[in-house]
Amino acid sequence: MQPRAKTAARKSVPAHAYAFICVGIIVVFSIGCDGGTYIKGVVLDSDAAPIANAEVKLTVGSSTKEVKTSDYGIFAIGMTHSPFNPERRLEITKPGYKPYEKRFHTREYLNTVFVNLEPAPESANPPDKPHTSTTPFSLAVVPSRAGITMAQKNPDEFYIVLTNVSKQPQSVWEDWNSWGYQAISFELVTEDGKKYIISRAPEGFDKNFPSTYTVAPGEHQVFAIRLDKWWETHPSLPKISEIPVTLKAIYEVSPTPEAAQFRVWTGHLESHNYNFTLRQW
Repeated sequence: MQPRAKTAARKSVPAHAYAFICVGIIVVFSIGCDGGTYIKGVVLDSDAAPIANAEVKLTVGSSTKEVKTSDYGIFAIGMTHSPFNPERRLEITKPGYKPYEKRFHTREYLNTVFVNLEPAPESANPPDKPHTSTTPFSLAVVPSRAGITMAQKNPDEFYIVLTNVSKQPQSVWEDWNSWGYQAISFELVTEDGKKYIISRAPEGFDKNFPSTYTVAPGEHQVFAIRLDKWWETHPSLPKISEIPVTLKAIYEVSPTPEAAQFRVWTGHLESHNYNFTLRQW
């Protein structure tokens, strides 16, 4: 694969761009003219792992609708209602966690965010989820509706969420420069037990400097991932249209003089294992 000349910085969305609310991805599409409210999102725990089967309830006036999150913590909920501007209420509950509630109106702007549901005081460690992290971060994978796709052009986008679980701000590399460009990789295992590593292909940089961003305690850095022609697999992955796989994300930053100078976190971090259907075209 030929190196690609980088002419402009490509940055993931910084954590401070997201409003703090205790639910995963929340995008609100409110259509004032026909009275529609539609919300989709992902609910995560304090380790940035998806919370399955959480109760999600949307209330508009006297009307309510309820759904549950999927195995990946994903939900979508909506309803039609009067064309006025009534108050909306979104509630999310799950045993072992503090309940979440958000009240808003049509004209209120809500960003896309990745934030955690906190454990209830009597359940500081939710069942089967002991917190044993020795790093200041946790790592999670948020798939698209299609799971995970690979393609030379226009694969579906999914997200990697890096969460600061420490009590101190943490500096990390921006992913457009050579220090952060290959920080994210993936380990993929097929049903027959064969293991593959997916990483960004080497690239030449005509603009390059050690830029960083700071992740505040309890906040996130979200990386939008498209497994297109700029990613490579070792060894080569058989070209099969659909295949069940186990996948985990890896975030690794090597110690360098620049990392020491800018006080950037260095180390190796892995997400949970996720079972997906990998689609290729």
